[in-house]
Amino acid sequence: MSAIERGTPAPAAVVRLFAEQNDHLRALTGLRGWAALWVCLYHAWTFAKYPPIELPFAGQAIDLTPLISIGFAGVSIFFVLSGFLLALPYAEWQAGLRERPATGRYLLRRVARVFPAYYAQLALLVLLAAWLPWHASIDDWSALWRHLLMLFVPPPLGTTPINMVWWTLPIEFSFYLALPFLAFLLPMRRWWLLLIGSLFAMTLWRYGVVTLLADRPMQERVYASYQLPGSLDTFGLGMLTAMLHVNRDRLPRWLWTRERADWLGALGLLLILVAIYWLAGARSEYWRDNPIFYCWTPALGLGTAALVFSAMNGGRVVEFLFGNRTIVFLGTISYSLYLWHHPLLEWLNSTSLIHGQGKTRLLMLVAIGVPLTLVVSALSYVLIERPFLRFRSPRYLSAQKTMPPNPT
Repeated sequence: MSAIERGTPAPAAVVRLFAEQNDHLRALTGLRGWAALWVCLYHAWTFAKYPPIELPFAGQAIDLTPLISIGFAGVSIFFVLSGFLLALPYAEWQAGLRERPATGRYLLRRVARVFPAYYAQLALLVLLAAWLPWHASIDDWSALWRHLLMLFVPPPLGTTPINMVWWTLPIEFSFYLALPFLAFLLPMRRWWLLLIGSLFAMTLWRYGVVTLLADRPMQERVYASYQLPGSLDTFGLGMLTAMLHVNRDRLPRWLWTRERADWLGALGLLLILVAIYWLAGARSEYWRDNPIFYCWTPALGLGTAALVFSAMNGGRVVEFLFGNRTIVFLGTISYSLYLWHHPLLEWLNSTSLIHGQGKTRLLMLVAIGVPLTLVVSALSYVLIERPFLRFRSPRYLSAQKTMPPNPT
């Protein structure tokens, strides 16, 4: 029986659909929501033809363009959060606080998390492509089975996705597959091996891409650079944060008091802001064999890791910014928001309502596109994601009953 059928007022019942169950993770859910919204705003900016965004102040113009033009960095924030949240139970196991997570249940949950919403969107976009001439279509069986397997990697193995944001999904899923094998790095005594190993693997991979694929199209280089292990720096920083959080009683107490957590959260925000303007000022150097190509995502990931550690230790700054109801709602539907924002913005941009706009084009895309995306994403979450997220097999339930409580 639903909440409405039990007599719960309709607005309250709707709120319960999107409620965050783990209060201590609310700020992390909100951080994920902010990252998804950031990516959405970035794509609205690209559809608006890259307009400058300036704020007049004291006779000067403050350039705020990087705050949106670097919005693709929200993907790296997703990777840090995934590294942290998925590594937590493995770090607890390595610390002797619980049994080893069962690989079968873990993989089942990962598949249920990613594929249903993706397959539903894939089916709908394939159907819509028949009468939407502006949208890419799948023209042959070879491209179809590559889409079914999420093979959005450089050719000849991969294909170009019909929804351009999908190219990050196999990166995320490849980390899911790799994590059980990387769990040996999560004992506290191996923190240095996890950090150095992640950075070294990322650097070696990206160096190979930037040198061997220097003459390839930009999109192909982007796809190749961030496949694992090219994104292992951000995932690794998330794993390292999980390790430190689980073993925080072995750290100096002053590192994780609430007051220090506030300072750490502010420092994380500052580091992310510095990373944003650093890349904005050196964008032309990024896709060369240049230090920024290897150092920028670690800098952004370190700032994100600071926010995560702050949130998990009661940081009020992070809780205020990312733990409020609105931003947590965005985080709850963030996966669907990420999937749906680009095709909806693409469609909106093709309409006469937006197509003829000049300076107001970005404003129109945001004012209409963001609410539209939120509605569609909320429906996708309720109708597709949530039923699979709530799925538990009888074997999983019985195993949960015998599992020691999670100390976090």
